[in-house]
Amino acid sequence: MALTFRIDGDVRFISHHDTLRVFRRAFARAELPIRFTEGFNPHPKLSLPLPRPVGLASEAEVLVAEMEEAIPPNEVLERLSRQMPGGIELAACRALGAKERLSPVTATYRFSPGEPTSELGERMTQVLATETWIVDRVDRQSGRRRPIDVKPFLIRLELCSEGVEFTLRVGDDGSARPAEIAAALGFHADAVYHRMTRVEVRWR
Repeated sequence: MALTFRIDGDVRFISHHDTLRVFRRAFARAELPIRFTEGFNPHPKLSLPLPRPVGLASEAEVLVAEMEEAIPPNEVLERLSRQMPGGIELAACRALGAKERLSPVTATYRFSPGEPTSELGERMTQVLATETWIVDRVDRQSGRRRPIDVKPFLIRLELCSEGVEFTLRVGDDGSARPAEIAAALGFHADAVYHRMTRVEVRWR
């Protein structure tokens, strides 16, 4: 079962694991038969195929849930919607094929940097014109830094009526982080993530 949902408001500041916990409790309250892993410490089979950075709003999140029995998607959507907290809105639900796996291909983001300036336009032109754009990525566990070329992941970058919009390629070799693109344009992630929204994800 694939559930598409939107997330905004204060709840967008919860972590990846807390988001899964919200859905786990919602499934339990809705009395929907979610499948669990086997072993001494079973867990519900729920996953978010494209993790969302903390603070980022989204119009295109997807949760994958394995069910113990077939239930019509519209019934799952109706029962689960009544259990969701404010800030999370379920948009659609569909059954997945037996061997169907959702893998993201591209993700599009939009953020408002405030009043557009000539410096922003020049910075965008510079990023688009360069062949490589190296950033230092810090490993969250070890604290080690390693250089990453994020330019190959940047498909599109342009101004729009809401501010800046860009599309990133997502693949087996990873992707650029939205904060890295914002940093390339001269913004600090802490100052822009709360104004950024994931607006579209394409899947294969």
